[in-house]
Amino acid sequence: MGTKNNPDAFNCYERALPDEPIFTLLGRDPQAPALLRLWADVRRREVILGARDEDDLRMCSAAEESADQMEEWRKVNDGTWRIPEARRATYADDNTVNKDGTDA
Repeated sequence: MGTKNNPDAFNCYERALPDEPIFTLLGRDPQAPALLRLWADVRRREVILGARDEDDLRMCSAAEESADQMEEWRKVNDGTWRIPEARRATYADDNTVNKDGTDA
């Protein structure tokens, strides 16, 4: 799965045209994994019907792997994105800050 710091082989930012619209789903979005799986299912059906190239199956698998990784990331990091940036290091270091940003 690609991340902000480590884009994957299917990095849409690199392939997008200069004025092409892009929409990004983050791992913190609870609907993101289901939407990725839905997209992969629709694309896979298009491949089966001959409307898409078989190379797209690799992208379908990558999307499903990303969905799994998003779910795992969310379990491990649930709520940490709500902590103000300046306090995240404190939370990560010694858990003196709750996930909601209040003092522990």
